[in-house]
Amino acid sequence: MNTEPSVSGTGKSEVTTEDAPPDPRRWRLLAFVGLAQFMVLLDTTVVNLALPAIQTDLRASATGTEWILTGYILCFGGLMLLGGRTADRWGRRRTFLLGAAVFTAASLWCGVAGGTGVLIAARALQGCGAAFLSPAAMSLVTTIFPKGKERTTALAVWAALAGLGGTLGVVVGGLITDSLSWRWIFYINIPFGVVAVAGVVLLSRGRAESRSTGGSRPDLLGAVTVTGGLAALVYAIVNIQEHGWNSAAYVVAPAAAAVVLLIAFVVVELRAADPLMPMRLFATRSLVTASIGRVLTSAVQASVLFLASYYLQRTLGYSTLKAGFAFLPLGIVAIAVTAPATRVMHRSGPRPVYLAGGIGSILGLVLLTQAPAHGSYLLYLLPALLLLGAAMQCCTIPVNVHGVSDVPQEEQGIASGVLTAAFQVGASLGVATIATSALTRTTGELADGTPPAAAWLDGLHLGFWIASGIAVLNLLNAFVGLPGRRRAPAGAQTA
Repeated sequence: MNTEPSVSGTGKSEVTTEDAPPDPRRWRLLAFVGLAQFMVLLDTTVVNLALPAIQTDLRASATGTEWILTGYILCFGGLMLLGGRTADRWGRRRTFLLGAAVFTAASLWCGVAGGTGVLIAARALQGCGAAFLSPAAMSLVTTIFPKGKERTTALAVWAALAGLGGTLGVVVGGLITDSLSWRWIFYINIPFGVVAVAGVVLLSRGRAESRSTGGSRPDLLGAVTVTGGLAALVYAIVNIQEHGWNSAAYVVAPAAAAVVLLIAFVVVELRAADPLMPMRLFATRSLVTASIGRVLTSAVQASVLFLASYYLQRTLGYSTLKAGFAFLPLGIVAIAVTAPATRVMHRSGPRPVYLAGGIGSILGLVLLTQAPAHGSYLLYLLPALLLLGAAMQCCTIPVNVHGVSDVPQEEQGIASGVLTAAFQVGASLGVATIATSALTRTTGELADGTPPAAAWLDGLHLGFWIASGIAVLNLLNAFVGLPGRRRAPAGAQTA
């Protein structure tokens, strides 16, 4: 195995395993790394249903309850690029283990928290751990599997775990909170985290990993500006729903600060000798297309979960737990289409699969715009959820695979960080935009004397139409940005 340092054309010393044979332990490593990612994605939705119980038990204010979610999102979104670059510099396995250990320890802290302030701090620490775990985990997958059929299959499995984690979180949160206590939604992370860390440590023992080691000083100014910029952007987005687009303190000022800091970040990176985020990566068409796709796909997915949940509970009168179970088919069908979608990608490339996902998303959302006030779940919602579950998976798999396909091995971590940040920003922006529009329509109709049930339904229909527009943009992104099937070079191995 060739693990000797070599000198690249950029003057950096690199340790690379690019030409090494595939690690025979790679599929078992995927299982443990995927378990940790599943834990993080489960946690993004499992807390939502437990918030009323947390507020009652800890006697938290409305603002304090909001920060239990916001603190996690800010740290997760703000530190994402730093986590990805740390994986490239320090080593993906080390960064993954650090992130998983921090996330697991913070979960224990959340579970034993005796007050709102302690819980907010513990959730923020969870977000920090997730910001290092997620991009490191994805870049581990893209580097331990050889480019081609195996990597496509591995990333398809990765996408299936993501869909299942996000969907199961809604169900698990309701079940645990009703049957045990809200504290157990955090305690369940501990066995996941311990098993994932132990498995990766044992299976990666003696394995050299690729990393870049720049000789210049760390880009601290770049880290500060991008972390501050992303945190300010996410803060502005998550406040849109409650405070509105015109709120100077909660939306406008943070958004302006985000713009200034992110522009400063670009200027710093263009001048830095060893940048945190090499700007040349944005000349990589595959990464740009995939990042746009991740923003649009996550915006649609998060919006569907938000709006359909309101439809089930506000319009059809479902309990929180019953509404959670109603979403299970969406996750199940996402897993079911993973294998056939992967086979199509092996034969025809990412574009046909992504186009099918875009079209399916539009059709599913249009179906939801027709849901009546007293509609049947089986007749109106279930067909749309099945269609959307398959469609979201068909959009996610191609962007995961295509996004890192042209990125150098030593920069897979930062590329994974970009894609993960795109997912986080897209989900937050999608829910904020669509929720604000839907609630504004509902409020206006209530003021005009429209009955509450009808006002809520009209607002939800508007939200589904806006989500349909985002799905159309996603379809256009597939047309413009994704290639058809790539021809393999003469003599290349296609298996």
